[in-house]
Amino acid sequence: MSVESGTGLCVLVTSGGTSEKIDQVRTITNMSTGRLGSLIADAFTREGGCVTYLCGEGSLFPSLPARQVHTVGGVRQLMEKLELLLGEQQYDCVVHSMAVSDYTVRTATTARELAREIAQALARESVTTGDTGEERLNGVVRAAIGAYVQPSDKKISSNLEDMVLLMEKTPKVIGRIKELQPETTLVGFKLLAGVSEEELVRVARELMARSRSDFVLANDLEGISGDQHKAVLVCPNGGLRHLDTKQEIARAIVESVLEEKGRRKA
Repeated sequence: MSVESGTGLCVLVTSGGTSEKIDQVRTITNMSTGRLGSLIADAFTREGGCVTYLCGEGSLFPSLPARQVHTVGGVRQLMEKLELLLGEQQYDCVVHSMAVSDYTVRTATTARELAREIAQALARESVTTGDTGEERLNGVVRAAIGAYVQPSDKKISSNLEDMVLLMEKTPKVIGRIKELQPETTLVGFKLLAGVSEEELVRVARELMARSRSDFVLANDLEGISGDQHKAVLVCPNGGLRHLDTKQEIARAIVESVLEEKGRRKA
C-alpha cells in the first residue's frame, strides 16, 4: 500500500513483531502489537516526514497516511524486505522498533522421534573419540538435531501427546542497517525484564556500539502497561532522556533525530 506524503525527512520505521512458522497453520510469535511503532510513524509524518512503515503481520498501522506500508512474517522475510528497501531508497533515519524473533523454528518433532535420532547418532559415534561423556553426548545431540532441516510443510497432527520444537538463532537484523546505509540515523530498541536502570542502560550502550546505532530506546517489560511506557532514550553524547508514555517516546525520538540532523549540518 502506498500514498503520497509531504516533504521532509525520509524515514523507515519497523514495527510490531515477527512470527516464525511451525507448520502450515501454526506460528510462534511475541507480544508486540506495533502500537509504539505506529505512534512513531505518525510523529514523523506530523513533522512533514516521508514515512515507510515495515511491520509484522497483524500489527497496528499508523493512523496518518504513510508513503508505503509493508508487512512481513518471519525474520528471513523481514531481512529480505529490509535489504530491498535500503537498496532502493536512501533514508535519513531508520527507527528499528520491531520485536524481532531471536530464534526461528528448524522443525517440530516428538520426544520419541528425537530419541530415535539420538540413539542412531550414538550408534554411529565411535567410542574411541577420547571425548568426555558430556562432550560426546553434546555432539551426538547436535548431530541428531542436524538431521532435521526445515519446518513441516503440512499441518502437524493435534493428536500428538507431545511436541518438541527445534530452534536455531536468527541473524541480527539491526546489524545490517548501518552496513547498507552508513549515513542514516539509526534508532535501535532494547527490551529487558526486571533489571535496574543501570543494567538497562549498560546493555543499551553495548547494543549501540555493536550495531552503530545513534540512539537506543531502552525499556523494561515491567514498566510497560498500555500506553504507560517507562523508557530511557540513550543519546549519542551519552545523555539520557527519561520517558513515561508511548506518546512521549514517539515525540522524543522525532525531536532527538531532528536535533542530531541539525547538529550534523552545523
